[in-house]
Amino acid sequence: MRSLFLLLIGSILLASCASINSVSLTPIPANRKTQVRTEKSKIILLGFNFDNDFVDEAVSDLTRQCPNGQVTGLLTKDENINYFLYFVWKKQITATGFCVPVAASTTSTKTKSRKAASNEGTHNSISESEL
Repeated sequence: MRSLFLLLIGSILLASCASINSVSLTPIPANRKTQVRTEKSKIILLGFNFDNDFVDEAVSDLTRQCPNGQVTGLLTKDENINYFLYFVWKKQITATGFCVPVAASTTSTKTKSRKAASNEGTHNSISESEL
C-alpha cells in the first residue's frame, strides 16, 4: 500500500503538459536555399511573468543570421510547457524562415505581381467577348 501511495505522489509531482498556443506562417519564397532558425525560452514561476523580452532576442537572432537579406517564409510557434503541478512554466518561441537576398526578394515580388495583373486582364477580355 505504501509503494502504491509513493507511486501516486511521484507521478503527480513529475507530471507535465505541453501545448501550442499559436502557429503563424508568412508567404514562402521561391528561393529557399538558406534556412534560418532560432528557439528562445523563458521559465515562469507561479504564473508571474513580468516581461516578454526573450521574443526580442529571437528577432535579433534571426536578423544576425541573415545580415544582407530579408527573412521570409517565417513559421513561428508559441509553446507552453507546464511542469510540477503547473507551478513552473516554460514559455518557448520557435521561429524558422528563409534568408532571401534583398535584390532577389524585390525582383520576385515585382514579377509575381505583373503576372497576376496580366492574367486578370486576359481573363476579363475573354469574358467580355463572350457576352
